[in-house]
Amino acid sequence: MNLSSIPRSLRPADIGRRVAEGRRRAKLSQQVFAAKLGVSRKTLSDLERGVAEHISLKTALKALSMAGFIVEAVPRRPPTLSEVMNERAAYLTRIDQLNAATDSGRKESK
Repeated sequence: MNLSSIPRSLRPADIGRRVAEGRRRAKLSQQVFAAKLGVSRKTLSDLERGVAEHISLKTALKALSMAGFIVEAVPRRPPTLSEVMNERAAYLTRIDQLNAATDSGRKESK
């Protein structure tokens, strides 16, 4: 298994997006999926949008399973030197872009 292809962590919106994709793939309405999951349609809607505040891990895992996903826990690993350098390069590029935009804005206002 290539660990570099695994996201470092999933955010609630990522989980919700996967649940929604799987539900649509199964051609199930939110109402039907929610009933099978044992929650209200609003709770499922909140889960799919990543804004569900009080949902149990059991419910989230069941929703992912019903949506056709397998959840796997893998040991966390530190980033590789290459990943750190790529992230740093992207950060420096973004700083350069922001500085260039700021400089051009100053020249236009003169």
